[in-house]
Amino acid sequence: MKLESYLGMPISDTSGNVIGHLCVFDTKPILQQEYAQAILKIFAARATAELQRQRMEFALRQSERKFRELASKESLLNCLASQIRASLDINTILETVVTEIRNLLLVDLCVFTWYRSEAQPPHWETVQEARNPAVPSLLGLRSNTEEIGPIAHKIFYKEIIRLDDVQNTPDPKSQQVFLSLGLTAILVLPIHTQSGEIGALSCNHFSGSRHWMDSEVELLLAVADQVAIAIDQAELYKQSNIAAQTAQEKAQQLEETLSELQATQTQLIQTEKMSSLGQLVAGIAHEINNPVNFIHGNINHASEYTQDLLHLVELYQQRYPNPAAEIQEEIEAIDLEFLSQDLPKILTSMKIGTDRIRQIVLSLRNFSRLDEADMKEVDIHEGINNTLLLLQNRLKARPEHPEIQVIKEYGNLPPVECYVGQLNQVFMNLLANAIDALEEGLETRDWGLGRTFPDTQSPVPNPQSPPPQIRIRTELQGNLVLINIADNGPGMKEEVRQKLFDPFFTTKPVGKGTGMGLSISYKIIVEKHQGQLRCISAPGKGAEFAITIPQRQPQS
Repeated sequence: MKLESYLGMPISDTSGNVIGHLCVFDTKPILQQEYAQAILKIFAARATAELQRQRMEFALRQSERKFRELASKESLLNCLASQIRASLDINTILETVVTEIRNLLLVDLCVFTWYRSEAQPPHWETVQEARNPAVPSLLGLRSNTEEIGPIAHKIFYKEIIRLDDVQNTPDPKSQQVFLSLGLTAILVLPIHTQSGEIGALSCNHFSGSRHWMDSEVELLLAVADQVAIAIDQAELYKQSNIAAQTAQEKAQQLEETLSELQATQTQLIQTEKMSSLGQLVAGIAHEINNPVNFIHGNINHASEYTQDLLHLVELYQQRYPNPAAEIQEEIEAIDLEFLSQDLPKILTSMKIGTDRIRQIVLSLRNFSRLDEADMKEVDIHEGINNTLLLLQNRLKARPEHPEIQVIKEYGNLPPVECYVGQLNQVFMNLLANAIDALEEGLETRDWGLGRTFPDTQSPVPNPQSPPPQIRIRTELQGNLVLINIADNGPGMKEEVRQKLFDPFFTTKPVGKGTGMGLSISYKIIVEKHQGQLRCISAPGKGAEFAITIPQRQPQS
């Protein structure tokens, strides 16, 4: 084909750069110049517009991609910030970080490693990971600084390790470490906290190379900053918790120390009180014992002398049945016959009284036991009986209530190794409290007294109401001695029973109780005798105190 005419025109972009030419060929004679140029201008303008449109679409797609990357970065950072606000636990934060980074960058393995500077020897330890199930786990991997060489030094100096292909690693030692783990591409960012801790966040591939883009590195740098802040906050929270716990423990120790001081002070006061009381009782018993023994010893002689004199008078009456008028008047005045019968009875009553006084004195001396402060084997029943003898006046019948019955169910107990005086003190506290409870029950129960007639004020028995009772039961179970003291009084509520052995706790009115009797009794049984003291009670069911002590104390 023979071309008769040709006309060309360059096509430029918006910057004036020539990007192509538009050509017109024709087999006919040359076209008119003006017409050809007009045609070329139209086509050139259309081509330039199309090219600009395509470039704008490409720029838009690039901008959209960068926006998505920025949105992903902001999403990850917001997620991490939310986790920091939601949890101040370091392990939770690190677990979230490695999981989110792996999901975003689509790496085979993302791990976090701590430098344990306080360990001996210091080492690096992988504490968190998120991985593809097909790749091996590095969790718990430990390496010392000498083993990983330049890698550790770069992390110490806050240098980023960025390797698209491990095969191209310039340092042979580092390359050997990476290859031994099966890594083909790696990106490591050091993390230094304000508290001085050092860690590393690492993204890894196990097959093929990976081109780490600048945007990915920038993202991880922002994440590393967030992680460092989160770790510092978690550490501050941990330290504050430790400080609060330490303060709480110290406060508790001070409270326990104060409680021990109060208990010790109370024990000292009670010990001094019991010691003074024991000395007073022993002194009184001694002072009473001497004149009583004198009286008791002379009553027998007085009885013999009286019998002799009465016998002599009887002989005079037999020999001189008709005495003088003056003697007869005196016989009638003194009622000699009644005197002869009653005087021996008086002397017998006096002897019984002195026997009773001697028994009480002996009980006082046995109860105080000032000369028996050490542990020794004793008869438990004797201590209980001596205590009951001292409380006999409170057990007797009174106008306002009948006699308190004491039912003894003693088992066959061998001698028990104990602190006699202290154990007697426990018996006194428990029995006295039982009597108090029974007397308190008079306000709500008539204990068989029934109603009272206005004319005589005499109580009428009510057979439907049980009489007040204290039941004492003892038995031996193996090496354990069981002593139960129960009453059928009004009982107590559960909240009262739970506080019963607390120091200074009392349900009695002010001035009638110190709240220390049961607390001291508890210490005597539990601490001094390695036993147990329990209370079983319910409203309307009475109260029972169960003492359990070893028959022989364990050798320390």
